[in-house]
Amino acid sequence: MIDPFERGHVMRPAILSTLSLRQMRAFAAVARAGSFTAAARQINLTQSAVSMLVQQLEETLGLKLFDRGAVVLLTAAGQQLLPLARRILDDVQQIAEGASDLRSLRTGLLRVVAPQMLACTWVAAVLGEFEQAHPDVGLRVTDAMADEVVSTVRRGEAELGVGPERATGEDVTSTFLMDVPIRVVCSAQHPLAQQRAVSWKKLRDERWVIYSSEFNRHLESLLQAHDSSLSMQTAVEVKYLTTALALVGVGTGLAAVPDYGRLFAPNFDVRFIKLRAPEIRRRYYIYQRRGLVLSPPAEAFAKLLRQRAARSGG
Repeated sequence: MIDPFERGHVMRPAILSTLSLRQMRAFAAVARAGSFTAAARQINLTQSAVSMLVQQLEETLGLKLFDRGAVVLLTAAGQQLLPLARRILDDVQQIAEGASDLRSLRTGLLRVVAPQMLACTWVAAVLGEFEQAHPDVGLRVTDAMADEVVSTVRRGEAELGVGPERATGEDVTSTFLMDVPIRVVCSAQHPLAQQRAVSWKKLRDERWVIYSSEFNRHLESLLQAHDSSLSMQTAVEVKYLTTALALVGVGTGLAAVPDYGRLFAPNFDVRFIKLRAPEIRRRYYIYQRRGLVLSPPAEAFAKLLRQRAARSGG
């Protein structure tokens, strides 16, 4: 006899499309109970329904699975197929339980990318809130340069990106999250350090530490639109905002920094000062790949990000 489930044997597509889980459940129930009537009670079906399902399975496979007499016994073919049917049912049960765990956030993995400074300040606070609510979900956080957030999402290395406004292309979508005010940062010994606010005109002769070429171009365009005499003289260019703050702290120049970075002001001995004329706010977004449904952990985290932004007035 040929075992239709034997390794290397290819089952006809017509058979695969006709087999059903209901048929295999009925088959396994009858084998376990030794009776169609008892099996029907166990799986909450009528005896006739169980009998029909088993008959359909036998017709599909072209094999007799039971000897029907005073006692219902498995045939040799039924004995061979029963462990395979049970394995399939167990696998389906595991899939169902796994899906339930994902929906209820009892398992899964949250993959997020954010700029380094945002990741270790504002996003870290939201991640802490998420972890307390869903301790069984794994976390994988990529801290990158702001200019790399969209490309990281595009490559599939993170399911969600959080970062400042960037061009996305057609394969990544952006959803507005919050506005963040931009501050001028100077060293604690700088003449501006005691000021509560400063206008851009007073910064005309200052030199700047640049940490994002895209952000610098954005600032320059805003300043030029406000007053064509305003510009930013570059003292040095770096990759990361933390490096920029360190250089500001030793007097290399000033930096234009999102307000959430003030958490590190004591570490680098710098001061955050409000900017006026013009006041500048940076728009931040949630990024994800277009057309992909978010996993339950990512969906829950995106919701928490929006709630946190609303609470903070973003």
